[in-house]
Amino acid sequence: MINALLPAAMPPTYTIDEDHIPGIVCMMVEGFYDAETLARHFDDNAEFVSRWRARGKPIRVLIDANNLQPHTPVNQAFVMRSFERIYRPGDRVAIMVASSLVKMQMRRTHSFGEIIQFFVSEQSATTWLMAYDGQ
Repeated sequence: MINALLPAAMPPTYTIDEDHIPGIVCMMVEGFYDAETLARHFDDNAEFVSRWRARGKPIRVLIDANNLQPHTPVNQAFVMRSFERIYRPGDRVAIMVASSLVKMQMRRTHSFGEIIQFFVSEQSATTWLMAYDGQ
């Protein structure tokens, strides 16, 4: 029996745009990610970050994850390893989530130091991303 109150799993989609906000790589992720799509997303993510690094640009990434569905434990472990592989000290990644409750849960369960922070609003996220950092 299908529970009509539960949303059907959205197909996984993502976009990466480096022109939407000057100086920031913008990403949108939504749906439920299978391992293959997740790996492809992080390969594309690494390619964008690598190009920005090669140009000497500071790494500033805004991820809209408002419509991202929870990962399986295996996929979540892959996400953690991928972030550690791609991002370095001094990089900034702002992840927008759907609510303050989700933000609090993410902060409690994900430890990325000063590299990754969670936000509910785009304005707060971009302010943090673009704050003076001596670069």
